[in-house]
Amino acid sequence: MKRQSQTGFGIIELMIAITLGIVLSGAVIQVTLASQRSQRVLEAVSQLQESGRIAVSFLTRDLRMAGYMGCPNLERIPVNVIAKTPPSDLNFTAENVLIGQDNVSAGNAYSAVANTDIISIQRAVTPAANLTGNMATNNANIQISSNPAGLGAGDFVFITDCINADLFSATTVSNGNGNQITIAHASNRNITNKLSKIYGSDAEIMGFQSLVYFVRDSGRTTPAGNAIHSLWVQARSLGNGAAPIATELVEGVEDMQITYGEDTDDDRDIDAYRSAADVTDFSAVLSVRIELLMHSLDDNIIGSSGEFVQNSLSFNGAAVASDQRLRQVYSTAVAIRNRLP
Repeated sequence: MKRQSQTGFGIIELMIAITLGIVLSGAVIQVTLASQRSQRVLEAVSQLQESGRIAVSFLTRDLRMAGYMGCPNLERIPVNVIAKTPPSDLNFTAENVLIGQDNVSAGNAYSAVANTDIISIQRAVTPAANLTGNMATNNANIQISSNPAGLGAGDFVFITDCINADLFSATTVSNGNGNQITIAHASNRNITNKLSKIYGSDAEIMGFQSLVYFVRDSGRTTPAGNAIHSLWVQARSLGNGAAPIATELVEGVEDMQITYGEDTDDDRDIDAYRSAADVTDFSAVLSVRIELLMHSLDDNIIGSSGEFVQNSLSFNGAAVASDQRLRQVYSTAVAIRNRLP
């Protein structure tokens, strides 16, 4: 029986197969890496959009309510403050319910990032409650049927009927037995226990709140060691009369710059947008323009060349240095409702 010879791969065929395998493997690796990189970029973009939207939402909601005190406004009805030794964040006048600080220095009172802006707001808190009892004298403890704002002892409280307005410190707030909640305004926490008038059932009762928005270092870093900045708010909460507490709201807010639309000739129209340092009268500010510089929370999102390159970005009049994090600018303008024509 004749035997057939068998032959295998030669060295040349083997080298060609290895080369083709390396090329194909390299192509697969490149496609996989590009896909992963694209996914990281998409996630970074999504994070920036979500964080920017939330930050703008917080600021817009509170800024438009600066100086709110129910149906009247401070131009028509000044608030009669009878609270004894009110704290520094309570100065409810037209000049102080909206105040800005421009390009703050390091070591400021809020530990805000140097050269960022700070904005302070004062307003009444809704929902309001209506006066329901003890309406015979102006020094009586006022009564309401419900407490939707969660007012407590030590809180600062507005009462207004759109003709007059008082702001006092609540000495006690009952728990609502018998569907009546009693709020006392005794002279131990107030200059006097007398309100400016005897209010009727048309009067509304609301809490007072102060808020300060600023950008602060979160204390956290990215894997590459880059600092993560966040938007913070220092707010006076209701319920126990506690001092304002700083709370981190949105991470990834690198910088905040604010300009103020000022009516300089009292015609109820904005004449110029100015930085806080250049505003001559904050009571004449009708609108606020906010710009936020957002940064991604991951490193190595963008490169110096190739597909994932971010065009040069300018913020606050200067080019933004790149550290391979993705950045985006969000801006909005907010009208102050109580100052609209």
